Amino acid sequence: MKNIEIKAKLNVLYRLIAFCGIVFVMGACQSSQKKLLKSNDNEKKYEVAVKAYNDGDYYKANQLFENLIMYFRGRDKAEDVNMYYGKSLMAGKDYYSAGYQFENFVRWFPYSQKTEEALFLSAYCKYMESPEYYLDQTLTVESMKAFQDYINRYPQAERVNEANKYLDELRMKLIKKDYTNAYNYYKVGQYQAASVALKDFINKYSDQTQYRQDAMYYIVLADYYYAFGSIEEKQAERWNTMILDYERYQALFENFTDKTKTEDLKKKYQYAKTEAERLQKN
Repeated sequence: MKNIEIKAKLNVLYRLIAFCGIVFVMGACQSSQKKLLKSNDNEKKYEVAVKAYNDGDYYKANQLFENLIMYFRGRDKAEDVNMYYGKSLMAGKDYYSAGYQFENFVRWFPYSQKTEEALFLSAYCKYMESPEYYLDQTLTVESMKAFQDYINRYPQAERVNEANKYLDELRMKLIKKDYTNAYNYYKVGQYQAASVALKDFINKYSDQTQYRQDAMYYIVLADYYYAFGSIEEKQAERWNTMILDYERYQALFENFTDKTKTEDLKKKYQYAKTEAERLQKN
């Protein structure tokens, strides 16, 4: 029993010693870093910064590279320092600051061999900052513009295909947001607004079959409920609108609609035709 207690106490002691050692080493490293940052040995700073970046210590690297930017401005290592600084920020997942740094690089070194990479990475950083589709899409639009600028400027570059892939992904995010915004009018019972918004969506994204069918389906439903809830004097015109939109939908998607939806829409269509004929007679 005593041996077990002694071993337990020794384990606690060893852990305490190890912890103190780690704290000591970290303190020494921080002290060394502070001294280096305050020193005038900029070549040494650069050497340590590059090593820190290559070792994956991006926080240490970007502190040092940031410290070196002003010193090396106009000197032979200016491009390297600025590029490393942007990459260390990006590797540390500070995409906003990294994107800004890469944009600066493009402005400051327009004829550099590294400008192509900086332009691509500035777009990529915005891509990484682009939020979920239901949030504000300002950064999405900015990223798309940056990728398009890259493609226009370097049409033969190796990363053009990658840029196009990101562009497609970002465009789909905007499309999903616009479709959801239009569909939400239907969801809350604003059927006239839903029909108008969904038709605008189709006109804007005529090539998007992924959402086109759903948009046209809800246009027909919105037309139906809008006509159904209208005063009789307005119904004839609105039933005819629903009939035309249904017939367009059927012509395009007759073989691509599930049976439940097909039967439901057919019943509504027949009802609309009956009502339109009745009102026309009256």
